[in-house]
Amino acid sequence: MDEIKVAPESVAELLISAKLLTLQSKRLLLASVERRSKQKGRDSLRVETDRLREETKTAHEQYCSYVLTWGSPATPDYWPVAYGRLVETAAKLSAKLRGAATGLPPEERYQVAAEVEILETLAEEWRESMRKSIVAVA
Repeated sequence: MDEIKVAPESVAELLISAKLLTLQSKRLLLASVERRSKQKGRDSLRVETDRLREETKTAHEQYCSYVLTWGSPATPDYWPVAYGRLVETAAKLSAKLRGAATGLPPEERYQVAAEVEILETLAEEWRESMRKSIVAVA
């Protein structure tokens, strides 16, 4: 029998596509349950909606992880994911720095506040780059 050989790039694309299809399926299921919940005004669907929201969030995180691990910067979906991860990391770091600054002496608190401001400026620039990379794909 003939064996089918798949190039490494194709395997990476298949992995990313599988995660994207999973994410899209979760989003469709979530939208359907939310619509049913609003139409019928049922609180009984709230538990299912919450579960699907969590599953959709997990599917999105897995998709992003696969894009960054297996994807190529030459693909259109890579840069929005990369900038999104940078913005997310910067937001978490800013929050941690702000929380830690309250217990510092005034001089150090000023230093941390300046660093947080720089980090937030960078995050805003990354957001803008992310928007541009999304528009370039569309």
